[in-house]
Formats: sequence, C-alpha cells, structure tokens
Amino acid sequence: MRSYLAILKDSFREALASRVLWIVLILATIALVLTAPVGLKHQKTARLRRNSVRDWQALVTRIDEQRRSDAPSPGRQIWNRWSEPLKARLTRIEEESPGDISGDVAADILDEINNLLDDPTFYDQAAWQETEPGAEADELLRRGVSKLNGDEVARLNRLLLRAAYPAQIPNDETSEVSISYLGFRTDKPYPLTPQQTAVIVKSVLAGIVNTIVGTFGVLAAILVTAPIIPQTFEPGAVDLLMSKPVSRSLVFLTKVLGGCAFIALTAAYLIAGLWLIAGLRFDIWSNRLFLCVPVVVFLFAIYYSVSALAGVIWRNAIVSVVVTIIFWGVCFGVWVAKEFVEGWWITPERLVKLIPAGETLLAVSEDGKVQSWRARDSTWEEVFASDAGAPRPGGFALRFPMIGPVYDPQLDRIVAIQTPVGAGGMSLFGPAPTLLLGTRKEGWVQKKGPAPPAGALALFVSPRHETIVVTKGAVFSLPPLNAPPAPAASGKGKPKIKGEKFVRMGPEQSLRLDASAVAAMDSETGAIVTFSQGTLTALEPTDKGKYERRVEREIEGAKESSGAALAVGGKNVVLALRDGRVMIFDSDLAVRYESRPLGEKAPRVAAASPGGRWLAVLFQNRTLWMYDTHQSRPANFSLTGQGHISAMAFGGPDRLLAVDRGKRVTHYQLEPFRAEAVESPPLSTPERSYYYGLIPLYTLLPRQGELGDAVRYLLEDKDSESAEMMAMQEGRRGRRDVDVAGPLWSSLAFLTVVLTLSCVYVWRSDF
Repeated sequence: MRSYLAILKDSFREALASRVLWIVLILATIALVLTAPVGLKHQKTARLRRNSVRDWQALVTRIDEQRRSDAPSPGRQIWNRWSEPLKARLTRIEEESPGDISGDVAADILDEINNLLDDPTFYDQAAWQETEPGAEADELLRRGVSKLNGDEVARLNRLLLRAAYPAQIPNDETSEVSISYLGFRTDKPYPLTPQQTAVIVKSVLAGIVNTIVGTFGVLAAILVTAPIIPQTFEPGAVDLLMSKPVSRSLVFLTKVLGGCAFIALTAAYLIAGLWLIAGLRFDIWSNRLFLCVPVVVFLFAIYYSVSALAGVIWRNAIVSVVVTIIFWGVCFGVWVAKEFVEGWWITPERLVKLIPAGETLLAVSEDGKVQSWRARDSTWEEVFASDAGAPRPGGFALRFPMIGPVYDPQLDRIVAIQTPVGAGGMSLFGPAPTLLLGTRKEGWVQKKGPAPPAGALALFVSPRHETIVVTKGAVFSLPPLNAPPAPAASGKGKPKIKGEKFVRMGPEQSLRLDASAVAAMDSETGAIVTFSQGTLTALEPTDKGKYERRVEREIEGAKESSGAALAVGGKNVVLALRDGRVMIFDSDLAVRYESRPLGEKAPRVAAASPGGRWLAVLFQNRTLWMYDTHQSRPANFSLTGQGHISAMAFGGPDRLLAVDRGKRVTHYQLEPFRAEAVESPPLSTPERSYYYGLIPLYTLLPRQGELGDAVRYLLEDKDSESAEMMAMQEGRRGRRDVDVAGPLWSSLAFLTVVLTLSCVYVWRSDF
C-alpha cells in the first residue's frame, strides 16, 4: 500500500511541475476577481410597467379632468410635465375618437410617466392635500425631498401616483433588482423578486461550471495530466517501478486516480470561489454547488481514461492530447447533431395529443399542428391549419398556443381555442383569444366561432353537446349550433359564426382559479373537477346545465397547482402532482389510493376511460402508468415503447391508444390485454439517421450534454419558492425531464470499459 501512495504523490508532483497548471490557476483566479465586483440591489418597485395600470383610458380621462380644473391637483402636475407632442396626440384622440387609447399611445404615456418619476419637484403639497399617500410616503416626505437619493425620489413619486389614482394603479407591491459592477449600475432595474433572482444566479453558476469547468477546464486539465501516463512507462521509469512488488494494472490505475484527485482540488478551488462570491455578493449560499465537484471530476475521468489509453499504447504525451481532443470533438459533434435533428425534425413532429374523432384519428404535434391519419398511404396529413406563419425548414412553424382541440360527436367537428401571445395577461393590448371550429364534412377546415370568455383554462364538449369553457372564475357554455356559418361580407377571409355567445353557467360563487390550474370533465355525466392552489373542487351540473359546487378538498402538501395532471371518469378522479404523487379519489373526493409510482417524476397528462375503470398518467419521462379501479391495483401492462411514449388516449371503455417513437400509434385492447393494431408512417431520412445512427452512437459515447443538465439539476432547490416559479414558467408541454441517472450510468460503463482495456494492455505488454 505504501508503494501505491508513493506513486500517487509522484502524480501530484508531476502535475505541480507543469506550467500549464499555473496558467490554469492564474486564469481561474482572474475570472474570480473579475466576477467578484458584480452586485445586485433589491428594492421596491419605483417605475410603472404596462400591467401596473389597470385601465389606461380611465387614467388619461381622470388626469384630463383634473388638469382642466383651476385648483392644484396631481393631474395638473402630470399634464404640465408631459411633452408637447404627447399632449397634442391626446388632444387629437379626444376630438376625433374619444376613448381610443391604443397600445402605442399607452406605451408613450408610460415612458413619460416614468421619466417624471425621477423629478424631485413633482411633489406639491397643495396638489396632494386631498390624498393619503400612506405611511411609507409620509416617512419619505418627513425626511425632505431634497435629502432623498434618486431611487427614493422615484419611489415617493410612484406612491403619490398610486394614492392619487387608486382605481387605475392598484397596490402591486412587487420588487425589482439593479445590477452593478464596480459602482456602475444599469440604467433600468429589472422586475425580479428575490426568488426569481436566486433562480437566475443559480442558472448562471450552472452555466459557468458547465462551460468553463466542464469543458475548457477539462481540456486544460488534459494538457496538465496527459504526460503522466506516458512518462510512467518510459524506459528507466517503468523499470524502477517494476522492481517493486506492485501490480502493473494497479500502478496504472493509481496514476489515473492521482490525476483525478489533482483535478478535484483544482475544480474545488474555482467552485469554492464562486460559492463565496454568490454568498457574499448576492446572499445566495448554495451549498449544493459543491455537488458539482464530483460531476466535473467524473467528466474529467472519462476523457482522461481515453488519454491514458492512448498514453499506454503510443507512450507519447502529444498523441494522448490529440487523441483526447479528437474524442471530445466526436462526442460534441454527435451531441450537436442529435440536438439539431431533434430540434428541427424529431421534436416538432412528435405527437403529444391524440383525439379519437369517430372513425378518424386526429393528433396534435409538439409544434401545434393538428394532423389526421390517412390509412391508405400510412401518413399523417395536416388539417385544421391556420395562417399563423409559414413553415420553416424541417416543418417547424411559428404557431400560437391552443387549448384543445376536442371532438364534438353530434356535429362531427373539432373545437379549439387559440390564445395568441399576449392574450393571457402578458400585455394589456394583446389580441383576444379565438374559438376555432372545423367539421369533417369540410375537411376539418379552420373557421372562427363566437368569442370565447377571457381567462380560458380548459375546453370540453359536454354530454349535452355543449361547448364548455372553464375560466379562472366560472364555467361558460355555448349551446350546439344548428345554423350553418354565414359567409364573410367581403367575400374574403374565413367565415365567422354569429348570433351565438358563451353564457355563464356558474358556479354562483366565483372559482378563483390560478393561471396554472387544471380541470377535467366526466364525458358521461358532464361533472367537472378542478385543481388550483392545493384545492380539489367538484362541480356538478343541474338539470338546466348550471354548475354548482358539490364538494371541495384540500390536498396536503400541494400548495401549488403548477405541473399537475387531472382526469375524471365514472366515480373516479385521478390527480397527479408535480412532486410525483398520484392520488385517486372517489366521487366524494375521498382518497382511495396514493403512491409515487415513478418516484419524483412529474406528470405530463392524465386520462380516464369512459366508465372510469382505467386511469392513466403519462409522466414527463414518457413512461405510462395505469390503474385498474375494478381490481383496485396498478395495471402492469407490457406497453410498447415505455420510456418513449409521448401521447395517449382512451378510444373506448377498454381501448387504449399510445404514441411512441414520435408518430407511431399502437391500439391496445385492455381486457384481455393485447395489441390490436399499429399505425406507423414510414421514417423520413432525418428520422432514419436519428434512430439508426445518432441514437446508437449517442448511447455508446459519454453524454456530455446531459451531464451539463445534471449540473443544473443539482443546483435546483426543489423546496424553495424559486423552484415553484421555475415550474410555472416551464409549462407542462415544453418541460424537459432531466435524466440524471441515465447519463451517469452510461458514462460509468464507458469509463469502466476503457480503463479495463488499458489495464489489460498494460498487463500483457512487455515494457
């Protein structure tokens, strides 16, 4: 054992003697010194934003009324400081089209209001004598405006504006952050909470570790340690080692271990510096950052094993470095090619939703295309198309988000709600959502229907053949349309159905759902279940179609609804939570079953068969889990493509449809279980190269890209509010499940094989 420790010390001394090492350490120190002056300053919001004003027209009207009065008023203070072009524009609008405040005009008003917030002469005691600015503003006024700094003046003026126009500028106590470097600050602060800032800082740290340490650092480390193995087996050096009672293979492995231990210390130096900077400068003490050290060392060990194998074969340090760089280039090239093919062909075309429409099978792809299966030539044909944008290479087009579509069997049509960007509250002047209709008779051609209610979250077709929309506050219904759509008056464009509108159908007390709420309907009874902010609510339709609250239940440990999946069938409700829990309830929302079938994997979608015997949850890792309510136990079916299933739906009480390998649909009969049919289109050239070329290579080679995802995963704090915020931003459809164990095990297998080959070569060679 003492002999091997001596060899380990020699490895350290050889690395320390390298000039490249000192260059790497100096560069790391310079990087830390340049990063240290970056600072963040959190403060209460001082500037207004588009969504800070509830009603721009009402605000302008109120300011105009006050400035026309002879008495001092906030409106006169604001109007007198506005530029002449803006005053002229508002006067012209008042004369020509009263009440028409467009988005451009509102943006100009916003800019000028934010400019006057920096004016220390904005406050006039006589103008604000009839308002109550509040305790914070009173404290700032007692200190004296002349003694306030720029941020405090802006904050005071914002509080004064809010006090003068409380109906138009609500009390939104958000925060913002300013970025500084060596005393210089950014001109405009960013609207970020401390939790959001922590997420961004951790993402930057992950990027630094993944890019600098995990890529450039590993290559630099190879340059430092590459000579160790060749020098070990040079004539003279190896003779001295072999004269001792040591094993050749163990000598080789000890040298490799010495290089890895040395790199562990180097990586720990840089990561400890980043940890101190994040803690001292940003007050983010992320101890999980140190978990990245073994990941970086593991990544180095993979490339160093290749360098060591080349070293024992050719016994030349330059050859070892060249071979390692070529190997790194091959791994990187395969990863880039895989990501490119996935991003342009595989992912956009992957089916994520199935819609059985009578004798036709419809599907929705990842990029929002609605497609119909054509059995005669075994292809998916795009239907229900819009003019949102022209396809880009690879068939990927810019498409607006869509709720649905769902199938209406009575009118033999599909219904969807298109929600353009900006319609969901991101902009006060964004386009309104649109109800889209398409019938089989007309080839599923997309047509506009009556305007859907605002805040739509879910879309269904009830057993009464009504189009049901669940919004944040209520349930709305559109009765079946008997009249055909009227042609457009101009003869151009798409015809629009008129004369019908959505009607509020309850419940009497508003639902108050959040933006991430989920809802599901029983296809046989029309009952609706919603899940929002940890509360499960069952709504039951009356004889007149009105919806009433029947029962509610608080779900312990589920304060957020983001990332949840929900389905209703018969007397069963299945709820899958983002933390991996799957809960099954009866009609009274009493728990019948609870487990974590896939650990902490998040769900993607849930479904229930007609009648409610079969319940299914598709998880983010594309694994389908099923439950048999008759047997009260999970159903262990041998489904094709487990781990690659991207969509599923029930085609009947005992029929399941599942999509794997992107676009292949398998029809299953569940009782007794058997695969009835497979509908698979022929593979395109990119798909063949992907499945039979890139994937096998990617499986055999170390997955450097996924190891980078593991670094980001390690820095993610699942128990913090920032994790909840990130989950809401990801969205269920676009969320990418991070597989940490997969790349680690495959890379470990590669490392074991290469080191074994090196040991066998050293053992059999005659030095």
